[in-house]
Amino acid sequence: MSGVKVIHIKDVEGERRDPPRTSWILVSEKTVGAKNLAMGVNETHPGGMVPEHKHDTEEEVMFFLEGRGVFVTEDEEIPLEPGVCIYNPPGKTHKIINTGDVNLKFVWIYSPQLPSHRVS
Repeated sequence: MSGVKVIHIKDVEGERRDPPRTSWILVSEKTVGAKNLAMGVNETHPGGMVPEHKHDTEEEVMFFLEGRGVFVTEDEEIPLEPGVCIYNPPGKTHKIINTGDVNLKFVWIYSPQLPSHRVS
């Protein structure tokens, strides 16, 4: 199994951000040497949000595991609940709002990974 890397979320320090949310970066160039993608978990706390932003060159996939919220784009608002998977193409402005009373937990994947996920 050479080259295979195993990461357990309990061994990764979450990055706390404002508005209130925590992100664990599990797979990236920095963590395992990945060259083409990054993957992690986000927990957006009740009353929190991922502020409006866009990724110019990165595709993004989010798979929602727990909680309730809304994914807001320039064109629509998509209700979020466990089992919803969203593909967001490059250049599409978006934000995520936790509308519930528990953490909104989701897995995210970027390809290519963001510059902040790279070693240099």
